Amino acid sequence: MSLPPTVRRVVTGHNEKGEAIFDSDSQLCPYNPMKPGTPEPAKEGEMGFVTVFRTAGIPDDNTSPWVDMHNKIVNLVEKDNVTLRIVDFAPGLPGLMHRTISVDFGIVLNGEIELELDNGVIKVMKQHDIVVQRGTIHSWNNKGSETVRMLFVLLPADPRREQ
Repeated sequence: MSLPPTVRRVVTGHNEKGEAIFDSDSQLCPYNPMKPGTPEPAKEGEMGFVTVFRTAGIPDDNTSPWVDMHNKIVNLVEKDNVTLRIVDFAPGLPGLMHRTISVDFGIVLNGEIELELDNGVIKVMKQHDIVVQRGTIHSWNNKGSETVRMLFVLLPADPRREQ
């Protein structure tokens, strides 16, 4: 096992003339979302988050400066934002049953991981598999020996539907 690799994030934007520019090009270190307080870099055997980008609203205003939300304490999903996040699942960590009021598009970037629903039904997800998570109670369980990396896009959902 080793520490999760950094994630390169390139953000484009516009200058005062309206021309396309590279606004940011940085390496993001996964942080441990389970520790209280200021995020700390994830260590070997821990879960790691990289909040790659969060929009300022829906729709987003591409003319305004963007806010870097990486390494900040943020909710998993917000009602007025879209979030792009990388999650590293260390082997052997117990999965946590949870639900978000969102539609989550999850892509397994590497490895193999179990997606368990609250009724006990399990699907094994492998590299390049995609899940559309529609507000169900679920857990991610890495039963393998290597860290699994997934990419998630979280879109807020209507909270009025009883869940």
